[in-house]
Amino acid sequence: MTPSRTSIALLLALALAAPLSAQKNAAPDAVKTAVIRRLLELTQSAQLSLRAMEVMVPAQRAANPQIPAAFWDAFLARARRDVHQLVDSLVPIYAAHFTQAELEELVRFYQSPMGRRLTQMQPLITQESIEVGQRWGAMIGREVADSLMAAGSKPPNE
Repeated sequence: MTPSRTSIALLLALALAAPLSAQKNAAPDAVKTAVIRRLLELTQSAQLSLRAMEVMVPAQRAANPQIPAAFWDAFLARARRDVHQLVDSLVPIYAAHFTQAELEELVRFYQSPMGRRLTQMQPLITQESIEVGQRWGAMIGREVADSLMAAGSKPPNE
């Protein structure tokens, strides 16, 4: 395989791994499925997943310049078009971890003013959290590199 085919194969394997493993779980009954789908709708799970992909693709483009831009454009277009497959794959996961009563309670919460507020603010909180995490990681990296250099080790990339 050429590097670009290897990278594409790896990316596709990672993208498909979670939905395929989720499909191994037994399908919940129709009532539970409907409640889970309502919860996923209220929490905007599909939209958040798509947004995360859209945020990650520019970094992936830069890190994998051998992969044509057309691939990334088609990848995002397909993800947007087929997002229902992601939702279908999430249903058995929620069914395995929550009882019917718990799911109904979650739906009530996300229908409440506070639940709607959380859903509204979650993308911003996630973005700001990622930025804080990146700054924190960079700070730790600088501190570790400085301490290694002070101890006589070679700095990274030398």
